Amino acid sequence: MIIDPKGLERRDLNALMNGLVYPRPIAWVSTVSADGERNLAPFSFFNAFSFQPPVLGIGPGSRQGVNKDSLRNIKETGEFVVNTVNEELARTVNLTSAEFDPEVDEWEVAGAEGLPSETVRPERVATSPASFECKVKQIVELGTEERPSNSLVIGNVTRIHVIDEALDGYNPLPEVLNLVGRMGGPLWVTTRDRFALPRPDSRDPNEVQPEAAPK
Repeated sequence: MIIDPKGLERRDLNALMNGLVYPRPIAWVSTVSADGERNLAPFSFFNAFSFQPPVLGIGPGSRQGVNKDSLRNIKETGEFVVNTVNEELARTVNLTSAEFDPEVDEWEVAGAEGLPSETVRPERVATSPASFECKVKQIVELGTEERPSNSLVIGNVTRIHVIDEALDGYNPLPEVLNLVGRMGGPLWVTTRDRFALPRPDSRDPNEVQPEAAPK
C-alpha cells in the first residue's frame, strides 16, 4: 500500500504514524508558566539529538490551534525538565496525559513529588530514574496557520540527574533504569528484552566478535 498523508484525516494519520514509528521513549515534561503555575505532561515525540553539546527534542502539540500548557509554558519561560519514565511510573505518568484545564495541577493528580532543579525553574520528578534540565535552543513550528500541528522544541541540557544505582561510572545500567516506551494507540512497551549488535569494522563489515554476539 502506498499512502499520501495529505489525503488522511488527522485521526487516521495519527494512528498510522504512531503505529509505525516505535518504540518511542517517553519524556515526562515538567514546566512552569510565567506566573509560576506548574504543569506535568508526557510526550512520546521525544528523543536525543546530540551529546556534545547534549541536546534533547520534544514535540508538544496544540489543541484546536491553541498551544497545550507545556508548550505555552516553554514559550513563556524558555525552560523545561525532561523526566524519564520507568515501568513502575508508567500508570502514574499516564494519569497526566488527560486533557486537563490549565488550572488543574497534574503534579497533584499524579501524587508526584518534586525536587528543586539547579539551573531552571521547573522542578524535577523525585521518583524519575533520570532527569534533564533544559533551556530552549530553538522552537520550530511544524504546522501552518491553516493546519496547526506540533512544535519541535529543541533544548540544551544544562544538568543531568541520575539515581546512583543506575550508573556504572558514566555508563547507565538499563536493567536498573527499566525505562518504557510508547507504541500505537494505548500500547506501551518495556525495554527488558535486549540483544547486542556490535558496530561492524568498516574493513570487514561481516566480521562479528564472538563475545559480542547477541545473547
